[in-house]
Amino acid sequence: MKVVLVVDSFKGTLSGEKVEEVLATALEKVGIECVKVPVSDGGEGLVDTMSAMGGEIIRAQVTDPNGGKTIAKYLLKGDLAIIETAQAAGLPLSEKTAADTTTYGVGELILDAEKHGATRFILGLGGSATNDGGCGMAAALGCKFYDKDGQSFIPVGRTLQNIDRIELGRPFEITAFCDVKNPLYGKSGAAYVFAPQKGADEKEVQELDLGLMHLNRVFIKQGLGDFNVQGAGAAGGLGAGVLAFWGGKLKSGIDAVLDASDFDEWVTNATYVITGEGMLDSQSFGGKVIDGVIKRSGKAKVLAVVGTSLIDGKKYGLEKVFETNPSHKPFDEIKDNALNDLIICADKVAAYLGDKK
Repeated sequence: MKVVLVVDSFKGTLSGEKVEEVLATALEKVGIECVKVPVSDGGEGLVDTMSAMGGEIIRAQVTDPNGGKTIAKYLLKGDLAIIETAQAAGLPLSEKTAADTTTYGVGELILDAEKHGATRFILGLGGSATNDGGCGMAAALGCKFYDKDGQSFIPVGRTLQNIDRIELGRPFEITAFCDVKNPLYGKSGAAYVFAPQKGADEKEVQELDLGLMHLNRVFIKQGLGDFNVQGAGAAGGLGAGVLAFWGGKLKSGIDAVLDASDFDEWVTNATYVITGEGMLDSQSFGGKVIDGVIKRSGKAKVLAVVGTSLIDGKKYGLEKVFETNPSHKPFDEIKDNALNDLIICADKVAAYLGDKK
């Protein structure tokens, strides 16, 4: 029996690489051949995943989502820079609500990569703490924003409605990897779906949604286009920003990473594929790792190892779901025991597949 392991990180506890390592150890004890495939859906872990295929890791000091400073890394492969939004504007870095955070540091990472010879940029959009429509990143890259009095400012989510006019900066060749399919605004848009996870209360969510709607109206007024489209709501509207400010492209992050890792070749003769992430819910099937893996696993059966499952995975094509936190204890109670819980779960997976041999 051949099993392909392609697991995303368990946010806040374990990297995908570590989860695959523990699973492989358990499976190999019962005589099951394993192939470990590094993976990311465009969010956290994209740089590490892609670095397994070559390139140089570079670190730079940039603005964090709060307006302070942080050290962030990116991957340089010739003239191509691979950058994670989460490195400069990620939720673990945030001390503010999504109404007040900025993507400015993401733009600074691009500028640093340019100094090191990059002319093309892949931007992973997942894991942000922001809801500024990419305006912070745009400001760092030379765009100017003016209010109705002609005063320039750098917008955050709370002040998007103050934008009257945008002066575009110079061009950059940017392709964004999306891990969601949400539009820019509306009930399924960036603010309503993701801002509560970023500290926004009900009033702020409504304010942020109106801000993103207003930003799109400015885009339309200036002839840039209507960007309330699929994927535009990624990273608090940064997906729309990539389209509007630089005429960039949005791609499925998981598909691009699976292509780069030759996943289709690895899965050809596999009996099972094991995927997973920290939380299995309906969002897992809107462009995340598990969604992409199921769609591309061919004849192989798919299992999932997750921290917690809130849905019936069988309805989405999973043969079985294994939880490391089956009693659904709060995160603060389980985070310190995450590795031990995973080891116990991995043994259960090995027993399950051992019986299938």
